[in-house]
Amino acid sequence: MITLVNISSPEFLRTAPLGLLYVGGALKKAGYEVEILHFPPEEIDRFAADIASRNPLFVGFSLFTSNQTRFSAQLSRKIKESCDSPVVWGGVHPSMVSEQTLGESYIDTIVIGEGEETVVELADAIEGKKELNDVRGIGYKKDGDLVFTQERQLIKNLDDYKLDWDLVNIENYMVPMWGQKKAINFITSRGCPFKCGFCYNLRFNRGRWRGHSREFVISEVQKLKDQYGIDGIRFYDDNFFANKKRAIDIVRAIDLPWEAEFRVGSITDELARDIRDTNCQGICFGLESGSDRILKMINKQQSVEEIIKGITIMSRYPEVRISGCIILANPTETREEIRSTIDLCLKLWKIHPRIEFSLGTFLPYPGVPLYDLILETDYEPPGNTEGWEVVNRGNNRMKVEWLPWVTGKDRQDFVYAGRYAKILQLGNLKVPLLNKIAYWRLSSYNFDYPVELGALEWVYGKFTDRSSRLSKMMRKIIPHIVQ
Repeated sequence: MITLVNISSPEFLRTAPLGLLYVGGALKKAGYEVEILHFPPEEIDRFAADIASRNPLFVGFSLFTSNQTRFSAQLSRKIKESCDSPVVWGGVHPSMVSEQTLGESYIDTIVIGEGEETVVELADAIEGKKELNDVRGIGYKKDGDLVFTQERQLIKNLDDYKLDWDLVNIENYMVPMWGQKKAINFITSRGCPFKCGFCYNLRFNRGRWRGHSREFVISEVQKLKDQYGIDGIRFYDDNFFANKKRAIDIVRAIDLPWEAEFRVGSITDELARDIRDTNCQGICFGLESGSDRILKMINKQQSVEEIIKGITIMSRYPEVRISGCIILANPTETREEIRSTIDLCLKLWKIHPRIEFSLGTFLPYPGVPLYDLILETDYEPPGNTEGWEVVNRGNNRMKVEWLPWVTGKDRQDFVYAGRYAKILQLGNLKVPLLNKIAYWRLSSYNFDYPVELGALEWVYGKFTDRSSRLSKMMRKIIPHIVQ
């Protein structure tokens, strides 16, 4: 038995651990018995005892740089204390911070990069069928030293591997969205051809985009429709539209409501019509900044003018919900440039009043191109693996050490700016005062004494929650209250 683990905060428990479904499927295909455990940190003690009682061939963890590093470290320690099973870490974090991760006493081996081929050979080595040093793409310990093997090449044909949904209870990951009852997350490709300075892809996927064949994707989705009755798809690809024709062919063929991420500079009227006509429920754009200097510095390969043009095109197709991700406090960014970004959000909202914004502070992910730049500042990276838990958008304790002008109040203002931007759509309501507060807060960049914020977020939450009675009632009267 091989045990694969993903420990997630409660808000992510209904998001399937796609990486483990691929890796677990590869192990099963090779003849190994596999179990996938996906649970919240509150259940670490219980699962530690369960795992130890089975003493698996190895316990594999999949994790991104976030609070998962702390959760996974806690469980790994307990496993090492209670059974002889080797602990193996894989995923983005150990691939980007290899030496520090492998140096932890509770980790025996790390998988660097894609895991499907590597983990099968690793299992064979643990069983004594081959030498560890012959397994490409791993790090392991030998006589107290850290040993890293040769780099493994990227998988040539992704169709050789697939998501094995039989390893989990798929019902746990079918969620109500857009009026549908069984929407599920899915992935059709890996990597991205662009080289944004804040993204892990340049190193992890070596700046390349690779996709499953359209026939493979269509067939796999059809199986999910036939066997489980899924009625919606959330594409988790880093760049689903890297090949636009392939993407449109897929969503036309699967004939399901869907959502995905997109580059705003790639939008044309023709493509926007295709998106709308294929029952797209949502598109997320990486807008990032309202400063051309910052966009160039982070190598986004788009301009403010292109952002405005793309959102203007999408405003002609209001049936498609759109959202824009924004990064504040980028390396070298000034107060004035942050204000320019907030001003751009307000301008875009006037162009497309249904747009939703997600604002967050720049996160110093190790190994991304901008990481070397912030190491030249006063930023001090975490000294151990657990310390990387601060690098996540849900953690407001992270200091912005790479910008010397940022104070504690500035950090708090960034958080408030994100919360008010999220509820900016309340400005569409024909309700005096209620419809002006978020816009006024953002336009004046004044977040002092935000006593009304909690109430506004409650109203927004009820309005957007399609399952609540209040939301249903509000949507019935929406023609009368929306400008």
